[in-house]
Amino acid sequence: MKAVLLSARDGSISVGDIPPPVVQWGTVLIRTTYSLISAGTERATVETGAGSLLGKARQRPDQVRQVLDTARQLGIVETYRMVQDRLDRPMTLGYSCAGEVIAVGEGVDDITPGMRVAAGGAGYAVHAEIVAVPRNLVVPVPVGVEDRWAAFATVGAIALQGIHQAEAVPGSRVAVIGLGLVGQLTLRLLRAYGYDTIGVDRDPTAVDAARTAGFVAYSRDTENLPGTAARHWGGARADAVLVTAATSSTDPVELAGSLARDRATVVIVGDVKVAPPRSSYYHKELSIRYSRSYGPGRYDPRFEEAGQEYPEGHVPWTERRNLAEVLRLVPGLDLESLDPRVFAVEDAADAYRVLNSERPRRRSALLLRYSGTARMTAPPRRQDGPASWSPPAGEARIAAIGAGNFATKMLFPHLRREPGVRFSWVASARGLSAVQQSRRWGFSTVAESAEHGLASGGADCVMVLSRHDSHARYAAEALRRGMALYCEKPVGLTEQELEEVAQAWARSGAPALAGFNRRFAPAVRDLRAALPAGAPLQVVYRIFAGRLPSGHWYFDHRQGGRLLGEICHFIDTVNFLVRARPVSVIATGVDSRDPVSAQSVTLQVVYADSSTASIVYGGVTPPGAPKEFIEVACDGLAARIEDFASLTLWKGGKKSQSWYRGAPKGHAEEMRALTRVLRGEKIAEADFGLALWSSLVACRAASALSGDGWAETAPTTPALAEALGCTPCADGTGRPGGVVPEQALASRQDAVGTTGGFGA
Repeated sequence: MKAVLLSARDGSISVGDIPPPVVQWGTVLIRTTYSLISAGTERATVETGAGSLLGKARQRPDQVRQVLDTARQLGIVETYRMVQDRLDRPMTLGYSCAGEVIAVGEGVDDITPGMRVAAGGAGYAVHAEIVAVPRNLVVPVPVGVEDRWAAFATVGAIALQGIHQAEAVPGSRVAVIGLGLVGQLTLRLLRAYGYDTIGVDRDPTAVDAARTAGFVAYSRDTENLPGTAARHWGGARADAVLVTAATSSTDPVELAGSLARDRATVVIVGDVKVAPPRSSYYHKELSIRYSRSYGPGRYDPRFEEAGQEYPEGHVPWTERRNLAEVLRLVPGLDLESLDPRVFAVEDAADAYRVLNSERPRRRSALLLRYSGTARMTAPPRRQDGPASWSPPAGEARIAAIGAGNFATKMLFPHLRREPGVRFSWVASARGLSAVQQSRRWGFSTVAESAEHGLASGGADCVMVLSRHDSHARYAAEALRRGMALYCEKPVGLTEQELEEVAQAWARSGAPALAGFNRRFAPAVRDLRAALPAGAPLQVVYRIFAGRLPSGHWYFDHRQGGRLLGEICHFIDTVNFLVRARPVSVIATGVDSRDPVSAQSVTLQVVYADSSTASIVYGGVTPPGAPKEFIEVACDGLAARIEDFASLTLWKGGKKSQSWYRGAPKGHAEEMRALTRVLRGEKIAEADFGLALWSSLVACRAASALSGDGWAETAPTTPALAEALGCTPCADGTGRPGGVVPEQALASRQDAVGTTGGFGA
């Protein structure tokens, strides 16, 4: 499909062909007919892209701080590579569009295919032929409203939210400072509600546009402008002032104070410098309020992405309701008087040249028109029976589902250095990242979707690197189609998902490896080698992980939280060291008993050989602290790993210490192991059965955290029990009805290309 792309390196605009996005849970797939270019926001974005690196840094000091933090963690060279990679990534533009619904994901029950809708959201309602937008950012278009006017809904919602923030009753006197597109829409909405308005702008063409539409508007250069405005209102001043300008000057805010009456409200809608003069704001006791984008829900992933509603009694005007209200008012807004200029999407570069011309407000509205003929290829049929696994005869063809920052920083660079490896196809949820990473890493094909890629074959191994809630689904399907598997953690978020993966693994005979990289860290491997065989261990694993913002995607209920998504890492490392079956787990949440929202968790795992492990995960620790410590005590030996940079052993009254340059956490070794496993080698660290055990313990820990605090860890489903060498209890209590001998487990795992599990 066609999409408008911005080069972050030089600010150039192009129209590229990228795979369409896929419909996911809670999203609506839309075939776009019109999208609106936001003059202020998009002009600023393009100008930033066209600037020098120094200019970019001056405009985005927050990103400069992020770069400096990364440099302290990863070093100058790696940070430079990351910055260059980011500059090479094309960006999508736009956030306001309209079109026809193609499909809806699970969880969407009020939008149906065939509906005409308007949609909003940066990164979602972009300038592209097909877009996937979360349900809470999509509203039906009323009968009689044309798509070209419906495309104004999101920018109109910005204007409407400013009006809501003013809290002025209809009939009040309202001044609007800044008559770009948002200002022009604000005037129209105010008129529709019955307010007495004036508009102000420095640009005479903007003032003329407002006057042509029937509004009272003044040039900022008008002599004694506050007095002129007061005379218009019969000697009174504004009950509210909405600042919709975009400038680094303090003048709009200063002017607002002069136009306002005593105890009036000044609402900041646009990007202006706010430095209110005491002479007016203090003496008039003015209130300053900010208006946040389209309304309540904006920047809250729980509302926008997870589809959680706000209680109407407390938040009556969400961004979704604002969108719907703008559409309701469209017939009376006289949008035709904006005289929008319409460009075919193929000519988007011309539209942006107009946007950045010397007189950018000569046309206050620019629309992109789409043919409406873009189509989605029908998804391939799911594999019914398992395909047979065959080791690669020559180069190992590696495919990837997902191509985010972690994969491009920690996995692909190491994998590319391995001989005998070729990147096959890559797929991502939105398509654009797959295109960019295909170019960067040399993938031969960009698949339209993960399903299309899996159905195509064309790979010996599939790397599942997508969001957590999709891991098990893609992992099982790859195995069913006879391909080897590398699955990033977590392998699954529920026991049923783990059962599905275990069943596919057992039937396929294909090798599989999970992304528990710490097993491969040189310090961990050396520690395991130093531990006496058969001795029960006492392990303490302390992690100073640092706080994540409450809106982080980890806390989306579909993604499982930090326990299932990250603490599983540390469960697996301990399991790898202990080499005995976990029997039970105790879970305590320091800040919450909800596995999804808990930031800090303590786990205590008991093993069949009487080993114990305490995992202390500090999710609210301050930045700058060392992250991970592993301490082990057993008969005749004590050991400590400090942040993977050093291993200290105390044995026989002597102390020995090993240092590891760069504090490697095992990513390079893990990718090397993947290529060896694909050729049939047996590697203890690559044990997928152990990964399933670790994932099961994480699931039971989540249940314990939200329940009684304690849970047994034996499997209760048949395929998972077989993979782990156990016989499930018929009553489903989790108590093993028996244990398959270690030799049988090792034989079964040898048959699928991995080594034995515990005791190996």
